[in-house]
Amino acid sequence: MKEIIKLRLDPETREQLDLLAEASGNSSAALVAEAVRRFVELEFTALVTEQADQPENGNGGATPPVRLKLIV
Repeated sequence: MKEIIKLRLDPETREQLDLLAEASGNSSAALVAEAVRRFVELEFTALVTEQADQPENGNGGATPPVRLKLIV
């Protein structure tokens, strides 16, 4: 299920977003959703990689595995 998220953009970014949407034939909302999806995927992958590179969690125990599920 998709959820609605409100965000604030400065006027220049909003104008550029609208121009990109018009040029691409997509809605502004679709472009923002894709940008957020890509950002989260990159950041989450970096987090998982970082955790995998650390053998301990600081408490003397092994770092628990992180399960990654990407919804495309």
